[in-house]
Amino acid sequence: MPATIGRSVAKTLQWSPGGADRGYTARTLPVFAGEELSRTATEENATLAAKPNFFIVGAPKCGTTALHQYLHPHPNVFMPRVKEPHFFAADLGNYRIIKTMDDYVKMFAESTPAHTRVGEASVYYLRSSVAIPAIHTFNPDAKIIAMFRNPVDMVYALHSELLYWSEETVADFEVAWQLQERRRQGFDLPTCRSPLLIQYAEVGQFGTQTQRLLASFPRAQVKLILFDDFATSPGKVYDEVIEFLGIPHDNRTNFPRINENRRVRMLWLKHFIRRPPPLLRQTYVSLKRMVGGKPLESLKREIVTRNSLKAPRPPLPPAFRAELVESFRDEVGLLSELCGRDLSHWR
Repeated sequence: MPATIGRSVAKTLQWSPGGADRGYTARTLPVFAGEELSRTATEENATLAAKPNFFIVGAPKCGTTALHQYLHPHPNVFMPRVKEPHFFAADLGNYRIIKTMDDYVKMFAESTPAHTRVGEASVYYLRSSVAIPAIHTFNPDAKIIAMFRNPVDMVYALHSELLYWSEETVADFEVAWQLQERRRQGFDLPTCRSPLLIQYAEVGQFGTQTQRLLASFPRAQVKLILFDDFATSPGKVYDEVIEFLGIPHDNRTNFPRINENRRVRMLWLKHFIRRPPPLLRQTYVSLKRMVGGKPLESLKREIVTRNSLKAPRPPLPPAFRAELVESFRDEVGLLSELCGRDLSHWR
C-alpha cells in the first residue's frame, strides 16, 4: 500500500551559507512517510551534505545506466557510490536500498562546491506512485531526467534482467505476462524484493507515469529522452543533457555500449547462488566469520561470472508481440502527446 508522503512538522529547508544548492542542516530536513530523524550533535552547526538537485527517475532498461556512467566522471557532477537507492519510492517495500533520511543525505557527503549538480538515479521512481511527489516535496527546484523506449521492448528486456537477478523465476516471458493477474492477487510469486516489479504492464505505463511527473514538476525542469535517440546518437543526447543541467561540457566523445543483455548458462545454479537454502546460508555466514568475507565473495563472483554470458534475446513470437503492442497502445499515444513526438512506429 502506498505510504503517505509529507512533512511531519511545519518546517522548511534551511540553507547553509555555502550557496543556493550546497546544503541544509539536520534540524530542517523534511520527514517522509512518518519517519522521525535522529537528532545528533551535528545538527547544531554542521552542514550534512549538498542537496541533490537532479534525478534520473527511470525507466528501467531505457539507457539510464549508460547515462549515469557517462555523467559520473564529469568534474561538476556528483553522483553517490550507491546506485539506485530508491529512497523516495516508499511503496516499493524491500526494494529500497536506503530507507532513512539520515542514510540518504550521507550518500552525498563527499560532494564538494565544485559539484554544482548533485544527483542520483533510481529507475523505479517513475513506476512508484509516491516517489515523484516526494522528490518535489524534498526539492521543488530539482531537474528531472526520464528515459523511455518502446514499452514492448522494455518489458521484454526487464523480464530478462529480473530473471538474471533471480527476482523472476518464470523463464518464458509470455507465461510471466499471463501470470500478472494471479500474482497481483498474491499467487505464484517469486521470492523478490517487490512484487510490483513483475507487474510488467504497470511498469510500462509510460504515458500515465509521464503525466504524473508533469503534474508535479513544470515542463522546463523535465528532460524526456527517447531510447531510440540515445542509442542512435548518444553524443547528441549527452550534449542536450549537459545543456539541460546547465554545466560546462567536459568534451566527452566516447560513449561505449553499457549494460548489454545477459543470461545465465544454468538457471538453477543462479537461483541457488542468489537464493540459497536457509541452512546453507547459515553455513556461509559462519564460514565468512571464520575465514573472512573477501575469499568467499571472490569465489561467489567467479561462479556468477562463469555462469553468465552476453547474448541477444530471441525475437518475441509475432502473435504475442502483437498482443503487447495492443496492450500498450493507449499509453504510447499518451506519451506521444506529452513529449510531442510521433511514436506511431511503436504502435
